[in-house]
Amino acid sequence: MLEFTPLAGPFRAADAKGKQREVESVEQPKAVAYLVEIDGCRILLDCGAPEDFVFADAPAAPEDAAHSPELAGTLPEILARIGKTIDVVLLTHAELSHLGLYAYARAHYGLVGTVYATLPVQTMGRLVMHEAVRAWSSEIDVGASGRLLPTEAEVDDAFDAMRTLRFLQPTPLDGKSAGLVLTAYNAGHSLGGTVWKLRSPSVGTVVMALDWNHSRERHLDRTALLPSAHTPFGEMRSVDAIGRADVLITDIERGLVTNAGRKDRDAALLDRVHQTLQGGHSVLIPVDSAARLLELLVLLDQHWSFAYQHQRFPLCLVSATGQEFVERARTFIEWMSREWAAQLLADDAGKGRRRNRQGPALKSPLDFSFLRYFATVDALRNAVTPSQPKVVLAAPASLTHGPARSLLADFLADPDALVLLTGRGEPGSVQRTLWERWNAHQSDPEAWRRGKVGAPAAIGGQLTYELRRRIRLTGEELRAHLEREQQAKEHEAQSRAPVRARPQLEADEDAAEASESDSSDDDEPAVGHEAHRLLLSTRDIAPERLAAADAQQEVSFDIFLRGMAGRAPMHGAPEHGAYGAGVHYRMFPFVERKRKVDTYGEAIDTGKWLSRRRRLETEQEDQLDPTRHAPADEHLRVAQPEPPSKFVVEPMRVAVRCHVMFVDMQGLNDGRALKMLLPQLQPRRLILVNGDAPTNADLYAMLSALRGFHSELFLPAPGATVRIGEQTHSYSVKLADTLLGPAHWSMIEDYNVMPIRALPDFTTDEVPVLVRDEHAAHDVERTAPTTLYIGDLKLSALKTQLARQHRIRADFAGEGVLVCDGAPSLGRKASDAMRSVTVQKESSGRIVIEGNLSAGLRRIRESVYDLYAQVHQ
Repeated sequence: MLEFTPLAGPFRAADAKGKQREVESVEQPKAVAYLVEIDGCRILLDCGAPEDFVFADAPAAPEDAAHSPELAGTLPEILARIGKTIDVVLLTHAELSHLGLYAYARAHYGLVGTVYATLPVQTMGRLVMHEAVRAWSSEIDVGASGRLLPTEAEVDDAFDAMRTLRFLQPTPLDGKSAGLVLTAYNAGHSLGGTVWKLRSPSVGTVVMALDWNHSRERHLDRTALLPSAHTPFGEMRSVDAIGRADVLITDIERGLVTNAGRKDRDAALLDRVHQTLQGGHSVLIPVDSAARLLELLVLLDQHWSFAYQHQRFPLCLVSATGQEFVERARTFIEWMSREWAAQLLADDAGKGRRRNRQGPALKSPLDFSFLRYFATVDALRNAVTPSQPKVVLAAPASLTHGPARSLLADFLADPDALVLLTGRGEPGSVQRTLWERWNAHQSDPEAWRRGKVGAPAAIGGQLTYELRRRIRLTGEELRAHLEREQQAKEHEAQSRAPVRARPQLEADEDAAEASESDSSDDDEPAVGHEAHRLLLSTRDIAPERLAAADAQQEVSFDIFLRGMAGRAPMHGAPEHGAYGAGVHYRMFPFVERKRKVDTYGEAIDTGKWLSRRRRLETEQEDQLDPTRHAPADEHLRVAQPEPPSKFVVEPMRVAVRCHVMFVDMQGLNDGRALKMLLPQLQPRRLILVNGDAPTNADLYAMLSALRGFHSELFLPAPGATVRIGEQTHSYSVKLADTLLGPAHWSMIEDYNVMPIRALPDFTTDEVPVLVRDEHAAHDVERTAPTTLYIGDLKLSALKTQLARQHRIRADFAGEGVLVCDGAPSLGRKASDAMRSVTVQKESSGRIVIEGNLSAGLRRIRESVYDLYAQVHQ
């Protein structure tokens, strides 16, 4: 049985099974996560977070929806309850909306299940998280902000624990998910973006396709949901086909949007950028740090190489991980366009010939010779003058924080500058505000939904937002901070120090006098005073270490004083007060180390000799090369704690004088692709997610009118569970030799099937053995044999088989109806009723063959039987 539950999404969706209500869907920041349960195995599909890592309150659940209390609330609350029960985690894209919460959940919610992702998603996802952590840490106090933001160490630990897969690599799962086979396919949209295919013995084929792109781009091929008809070399390529899914899970967020043509979109973007630069002004393009950045860089680099070969206008990328992202992307050429991969292979094959001729090597598509990298905004301003025309790509795209938010005020104040938006942004963000104002100034506000590219507009007005930054403390603030820090350390040391117990030792006067006669009276006061001074100075230097040691041992070590000094009363006590409660002086404990002696005498500690040898070798190497530790010293300087600083929030109210333009560069499917491709995929069961109420109503009306979709179509709301199939159990058994002797196997897809009548034998301690059931065998001999037909008839395959083997013509007459030429020998004079034989496939799986009794009817019937796996019982 399969249970599917959306845990979070971009909309508060409608009811399950498409029963729409007159309600409005409320849009919220996109952070997707889905729970898939197959026969007791829990699979978490994606674990996203908003750009600001703040989760809003969960929406109210529909009254008639089957909600589990365990799966109610916000995504962090749900993961806190079920994180430890997750067996497998699947990550789809290297975007915050798909993996932003994964590292935090692994560190705090016990999400330690096996994690699968492609190698680019692991690498680029790590960079995306590092970019977000560094940007937010430089603007806010993460601990006091309430944002679920992990540390960089937690990010590295989480992404190091991933298991990376390649496309088309079947991977059997283990543990509780044993029996499931996982395969990754190309999804488009982002580098390494994945469509997951899961084969289950009980449910069948489950395909999970989120944020896929049906169009080919400059650096990525289209999704594998629709395989290419031919390879670049003209050969058929069907090995990468996903095939028909028993359960297809896909998103319909853009179900009412039609994408603009790629040529129109790119031409509008480049033309406006060119006009702005030629006018002596700059362009700001807010971008994400990984997923869609590469497509923009390839587009702009090609334009720069054609139009600005002399580097008149700088092309700048402001991102803490931008340069590392491009360097890592160069190692993933085989994950990108097939044309690029073929070009790279041809380049490698011809290196020998070019070496002999000393010819130039081919340029890689990712060698951005015109791109300049800057880690901070200050580095950009120091290198490029503000008045110089330039194009700046800054992260993040939503303008919620980071370099893009810091640079926004400089561009808004220039009347001829351009702010180019490549997406709508999250609700409430600065990007969404600019987009809404731009859309309001268009002649047709709905044009962007109909595949049109809008025009730039001077939106005017005021824009209010907060500019957060972190600055170092200086002067009186620094002095006051250091004093408070020192007082806090002293208070902590005093609070952690253990309470002194009463002394348990009593001085022996005779022994004290004897020891006093052996020592010198002149040296004793000096030695005692010096030891006391050293002890007190050491306690002041390292109170934390001493307090920690006392907290662990809870043992008091006191100096033994001679004579009546140890029994002196406390200061301020009565004259005849209790003795033994005087002042005690702290000293370090002494542990007597005994020599280890075995049968042959004293044991030699070889570790001391080895450590002495290593020390001598190190000293010798330092004398030969004194500068060999320079990098280590530099690393130590970098690893030192940061100077004291404070977070400052500056309210910004800027007049919007620049031009704003929106060009959709998201690289996602649209409504036209969904309505054309979903019927072609022909899934047996379809689950649609991430749609608002109008989108759900539109697609439900369209798909329910198609035969085979009306009873197997689900649109679950966040928190509602869809149940498909029945609960099944699988067990491991062995087959006895008596069963395998007269076996007659039948092939069905990738499996060999055979009916058996057997009983389990539990005499062995290991796996039970199935032996032949003799009583059932005698009963079968008395009854007539039956045949079981297993499989799924495809009318297209039947049409091909009739044409090849029997030369019978067949045509489709409607949805699920095939009309065949049942009497070809009668000639043209025969009527259509005499000639036609119809094969109809009903939604319940029943095959109906209708026609007049003839040889053609017999051949068609036999062809139908041949397409099934026949199991004789």
